[in-house]
Amino acid sequence: MASLAKHRLSLFLLRPRYPMLALLGAACLPGGASEVSPQEIPDIEARLESQPNNGKLLLRYGAALFAAGRCDSAATVASRGADLRPTDALGPLVIGQCLEQAGEYDEAIALYASFAEAHGDARGTPAVRAREMLARRERSTSRAREALAREQELTTQPADANTIAVLPLTVLGDSTYAPLGRGLAQMIISDLSLLQRFRLVERLQIGALLQELRLTEMGSVDPATAARVGRLARASRMVQGLAVIPPRGDVRLEASVVQANGEVTGPELTTGRLRDLLRMEKELVVGISLRLGYRLSLAERQAILENGTESLTAFLSYSRGLLAEDLGDYATAAVHFSNAVQADPGFELARTQYEAAAAAATVEGASASQVTTVSQTTVAEPVLGPANAVLSAMASVVVDIAATQAEQNTGGGQTGGQSSTTTNIASPSPTPTATGTTATVSGIVRIIFKLP
Repeated sequence: MASLAKHRLSLFLLRPRYPMLALLGAACLPGGASEVSPQEIPDIEARLESQPNNGKLLLRYGAALFAAGRCDSAATVASRGADLRPTDALGPLVIGQCLEQAGEYDEAIALYASFAEAHGDARGTPAVRAREMLARRERSTSRAREALAREQELTTQPADANTIAVLPLTVLGDSTYAPLGRGLAQMIISDLSLLQRFRLVERLQIGALLQELRLTEMGSVDPATAARVGRLARASRMVQGLAVIPPRGDVRLEASVVQANGEVTGPELTTGRLRDLLRMEKELVVGISLRLGYRLSLAERQAILENGTESLTAFLSYSRGLLAEDLGDYATAAVHFSNAVQADPGFELARTQYEAAAAAATVEGASASQVTTVSQTTVAEPVLGPANAVLSAMASVVVDIAATQAEQNTGGGQTGGQSSTTTNIASPSPTPTATGTTATVSGIVRIIFKLP
């Protein structure tokens, strides 16, 4: 199966990324693509004798071989078809899943990511993004279990000095904001990854290790355990953070760097208003970089400032989407990512993850014979339903009005670890979910009527 790696090169086309098409309707599998059956193989082979360069037929042949469990031949044939039909998602889906079955997750993920980058607007790209997300999850679980099996051996092997891992932040205070632990961790990873100096461990990898260690339900991880997670993830240092978000008063973000021996450096601290949370995260990243022994250039600072979203409403929804995704609830994750895009249409990371989550349920449950149908998957442009639209708008208004009121009453908070005057920031209500809509409405109304 190692030979499959070279087949993906034909799909790495240097085309500029097209903007995502505004797709209409709900997520769907359009007609025109039928399931493929191994019984078709003789007929397809006969047709290929007279049409050897029929790319569509070659891809269907590859899919039929894949459905028959003949991955070596399937990947070779699909690669030929992909050369002739480079925008057809069926090629990378067949080759990538064969690579996954062989345990070559790195190659499969690189293939999926390359196709999605080159053909962002192609029909079937959502299925490729979903397959990439699922492959990343499988790779993370596999690596976590392998690391635990080799833990004693890994303890004696020094990790790369520039490999950094970030634990989910512990969130104290208003439980509404608990998902921010994942969102802030992902944002810190995303920001630090902009610096060429560091290699960041994927958030999914850390999550898989915490799951295997049965630490996912703990509110925090002590430095010794953080160092252990770092060793298992082959990271020389771990970033461990805390977000204190009380119902009233300033928000506090802090982060420490845990060395491989358990020694703690820090903490780096910043405080401010709730509405400034995302700016505070950027300040924290600058401080973390210094703790890691790296001083940012002006260009790097600017890149970090421009990364992500400036909308707290969008970021809250994005964080909830990450939580649902981590739990394997892709339908709920898609709703939250959709809400994030509605709050900030320029939040490209949320848009990409919406597309993958919306297609994931279909892709994950598809059999090998359904690969041709899955390759035609499209998803709707993120749209809020009427009820969600109203509730999300109300939540946004609460955030803005409450924060503005607090600023007028107190003159705003301070940053950089200085003490600040207590403010009266009301908590925004969470984005509604299928199981919590009633409670959400009640919470919003209660907050709104408290405003003068």
